[in-house]
Amino acid sequence: MMREVAKLDGMIALRMQDLEQAEKKLTTAKQYVDKRKIEVESARKAAHEKEQLLLSGADHDTSDIEGIILGVQEEMKEARSEIRTLEEEFSIITKEGNDEINILRSRLEEKTTSERKSAKDVQFWQRSHDSASIELKSAEKHFVTLRAEWNLGPISNNSSLITPKTCRSCGQKITSSSAQNHIRSSVEKQLEEATKRIAQAQESVSAASEALEKAVDKARIDAAEVRDCMELIRHKEKSHRDKTDGIRTKLKQAQDVQSKLSLDLAAYSKKAKQMVEADLIISKLRSDVERVEDVFNTSMEMYQNQCTEVERIDDNISGLKHDKDALTNEVKFTALLVDVFGTKGVQAFVLQNVIQALQYRTQTYLNELSDGSLQLRLEVGTNDSIVKKSAVRDPDGTWRNRPLSSLSGGQWRRISLSLSLGFSHLASTRGRFRSSLLVLDEPLTHLDSAGRASVGKLLRKMISSNSGLDVASDGGGMGLSTILVILQDIAAEEIEECFDCIDEVVKLNGESVVVVDEGDILTP
Repeated sequence: MMREVAKLDGMIALRMQDLEQAEKKLTTAKQYVDKRKIEVESARKAAHEKEQLLLSGADHDTSDIEGIILGVQEEMKEARSEIRTLEEEFSIITKEGNDEINILRSRLEEKTTSERKSAKDVQFWQRSHDSASIELKSAEKHFVTLRAEWNLGPISNNSSLITPKTCRSCGQKITSSSAQNHIRSSVEKQLEEATKRIAQAQESVSAASEALEKAVDKARIDAAEVRDCMELIRHKEKSHRDKTDGIRTKLKQAQDVQSKLSLDLAAYSKKAKQMVEADLIISKLRSDVERVEDVFNTSMEMYQNQCTEVERIDDNISGLKHDKDALTNEVKFTALLVDVFGTKGVQAFVLQNVIQALQYRTQTYLNELSDGSLQLRLEVGTNDSIVKKSAVRDPDGTWRNRPLSSLSGGQWRRISLSLSLGFSHLASTRGRFRSSLLVLDEPLTHLDSAGRASVGKLLRKMISSNSGLDVASDGGGMGLSTILVILQDIAAEEIEECFDCIDEVVKLNGESVVVVDEGDILTP
């Protein structure tokens, strides 16, 4: 802190030098401002004298000509406004008319397309009807021929079938009754097929006739709609032309008025040009005065900026002095703390508090793992070392001190695992080092089946409560959602009651295979 105080002293010294230089620049800027002020007053006086001289030698009564020009300009403005209104009206009417006509033309195109489709449908069904009629005639002819061939007479005659005595193919006599029955069955089948063919052809003719009639009606309706739409388009186009021709006439008249006003304005402007030349000279003189005034204003702004810079440096020096005073007081307070606590007093106080919290959390986990039969005490030794002392509960309930080296493998493993969990819990609550995953490598070494069951029960409780056990009212939990336990040389059957899922890594033929447990996974 003394270095910080010395550093602030150096910064204050530097800022004092900056303040001295800024004050010198402020004096120079003030002198420059006074000089520019004298120049502005001289320029104003010279410009005023020249302006009076020009005004006395020329007639500058331009009120009449300016009024005339303003009147003409106002009329031109009205003419332009009228032209814009007519143009906008023409554009709107044109757009609306075109949109309306385009809609009608689109509708006409749709109706024309529908008409063409209807005509094609008429042709299609006409061809279908003709084809069906031809098929019907062919079926009827075939049926008549078949009846005549077997001497059945006309269709209206219900004569029975007479089996021929000789074969019509070879001319031999047919004496077998089975042959006669076969011939009779064949003929009856042919007659039945011919009858079905006639019925199907009649149905096709009827369906085609009905579809043809509908297609013809649709074609007539579409043709009428096309004619109506074309007539409506012609009417809309004529109405649109009448409207646009009227607006064009008004627009031409407004443009003629604007052209005449433009000529008048040019004549009046030429007359006013001569009177403006004198004003230009006066304007130049005034511009020169303004330029000098701008230089003066710039110098005045520089002077004000320099004043601001001096104030800023002065404020900065005040702030540095305030920081120095605060740091000096802090140094005095720190020296007072050293006198009270000693050089390591605060550090030892913090370490003792942390060790007590670690012992409390560790003993809580150890109680779960040992059923309250083991005790671990942590103390701060010389040179800030941590001394670990263990105790075992005798059957009569008394505690007997035991060195850690004299404990059994299972007891030592319970203490080691409890200390690791207590430290993790302390880090998550005090140091805010939180993780949802806890990985334990070989935590069941030297533990019997009861010890492994205690570990499994503890880990389940840490997951289900999501609090790492109730070890402190202000500590909260470790926020665990998953705990992975890595084990070797322990059969899955020995620990299946301790854990929710057991995945095995099996090494076979130089390859490692993971056998994933399909059991339910505990959801916190």
